[in-house]
Amino acid sequence: MKLPGDTRVAEAFSANPSTAQAVREVASRVAESLGGNPDLAVVFFTPSHSEGAHLIREGIHRQLGEIDALIGCSSNRLIGGGAEHEIGPGLSLWAARLPGTLVQAFDLKLTPGEEQRYVRGWPDVGPEASVVLLADPGSFPTDSFLTSLREGGKYPTLIGGLITAPPTPCLLANEVIKNSGAVGFVMAGAMRMEPVISQGCRPIGPTFRITRCVDNVVLELDGESAYDRLETLVETLPEAESIRFRKSPHVGLCMNENAPDGGSNFLVRAIMGLEPGQGAVAVPEEVEMGQMLQFHARDGVEAHQDFESLLGMTSGYFTEPAGALLFDCMGRGPSLFGRRDHDIELVHQHWPNLPVSGFHASGEIGPLGGAPFVHRFTASMGLLVPDES
Repeated sequence: MKLPGDTRVAEAFSANPSTAQAVREVASRVAESLGGNPDLAVVFFTPSHSEGAHLIREGIHRQLGEIDALIGCSSNRLIGGGAEHEIGPGLSLWAARLPGTLVQAFDLKLTPGEEQRYVRGWPDVGPEASVVLLADPGSFPTDSFLTSLREGGKYPTLIGGLITAPPTPCLLANEVIKNSGAVGFVMAGAMRMEPVISQGCRPIGPTFRITRCVDNVVLELDGESAYDRLETLVETLPEAESIRFRKSPHVGLCMNENAPDGGSNFLVRAIMGLEPGQGAVAVPEEVEMGQMLQFHARDGVEAHQDFESLLGMTSGYFTEPAGALLFDCMGRGPSLFGRRDHDIELVHQHWPNLPVSGFHASGEIGPLGGAPFVHRFTASMGLLVPDES
């Protein structure tokens, strides 16, 4: 945290295949816009730059000077420079000057215990803080870690993504460069991250209560066969809607009936399998007796409308955010929308010239009813806005 002044954010992207030249390009453009010594810098780069991670760190410091928190990771597909980059080398740098805000980078790692492994390095923060988390899904148990945070009842606003950068991921946090675990930053003070989480689905039909289940298998809904309830619902849908639903059937599991944000409390998961003989519907999430469930439809139309609606509502509250970090699912691209750059263009329709950086993830981290979860086929965005609390 440095001297008072205006919050400012700058972002730059380079497709230069040379790591040294790419970091020089983005850092110099950020320095021109922002000046030196930002409080926070976040860098995303394709695997072709991973071996030069030390050059990335050194080059950023050479151009920008002292930085309180520098984090980053590799990813196959980047977001930066107003576009979503699916192929070729790339390096995206996002930096912020945050007067009145304390920013700290952290490095999470697993250490062995007698009966279970433990996560070390997590900052002791609560709901007053905002956290961005970047994790390697092959070496860090993000789902279990977030479950422990929810059970502990003390967690910050948390967004982020699971990185996709085979064969070897690369993460950095200040002086640390590593190939496993997780990294991130925490901020608290004058600025915070406002989450915008679009699961891209629309609820279909009524809500049901789970009245019989085993682990991740739903057997009864409101006292009747779960499969029969689903079959009846599909038969009553209009033909076009029924076809869309059957192509990609999903369920929403209510995670907190008492949370204030209503429908957004449904954690959306794809249906894994059906067993008509047992009346069973299997989902990739453990379910509980008494939990509310609602079937959901997902396709490009639903995903577009959901994200556009959320952005429209959010832009009404936050007319001039300073910047944003965006973590998009790998599936939110041409295969879903029929064209490139859909999500970043939609963001810029509401906030033209907003500095946005991020990557396409294999799992997106974001709050649901205030609590952190890993999502799928989701756009998880953090808007940098004043903390008016």
